[in-house]
Amino acid sequence: MHTPPNDPKKREALPETVRKLAEVPTIPIGSMGEAYEFFKQIEADLKAAEDDPELYNALMFVRTRLKEAMEVRAREAGKADDWAEAMKEHDTMLLLRPLFRAQNDAQEYINTYCGLSAEQKAALDYWGKKTGIHLPHPEVFEADLRWNSIRRGSILRLIPDPELNRTWFERLKAVLLVLLLALGLAFAIGSYSRIATLVLLALLVVVAATWTRDFISSIRKRRQEAR
Repeated sequence: MHTPPNDPKKREALPETVRKLAEVPTIPIGSMGEAYEFFKQIEADLKAAEDDPELYNALMFVRTRLKEAMEVRAREAGKADDWAEAMKEHDTMLLLRPLFRAQNDAQEYINTYCGLSAEQKAALDYWGKKTGIHLPHPEVFEADLRWNSIRRGSILRLIPDPELNRTWFERLKAVLLVLLLALGLAFAIGSYSRIATLVLLALLVVVAATWTRDFISSIRKRRQEAR
């Protein structure tokens, strides 16, 4: 029954498979262990088929029928409660999938979060209580967008961005900037120039604050990518 979504030849057989499944009262699922493994594979295929609405909908139909058949088997085995809890976790991950996918794009995440249905919001609350991991609210991403706008659209853009320092030359520019400011500050202090000292000290504070904010944004981004 498994039809990998990345196999174009086997994709052609999926509509026929779905049609046959629709004609039978229940899906022949074998043992519960085998059925559960197939169920997990279907969900993996759903992730891979998100760019193909027709295939995604067909796989969702198979998932629904398989879930119904397994629910009947679980009741017969006296494990209805355990099965319901397991399925709640799977359904929660499926409902929150759009939000997980949007985490690498701040504006898309904000739009997706604000557009969550009541069912998805309940799933988000359940997932947070179950795992202890709470997805950030839109305000966090809105703050990042504001910072990026200020960072790129003001004089702060002249300060090297650690996130973009991919080459030794870019890193060298960042090091030289700090060294020049530090040497200038030392010289100003040594020459008892109060104005120059204050200006250079202020510049060092601005650079340090800017890099600290960049670092916070970078850490938050890595944590989101790791989920």
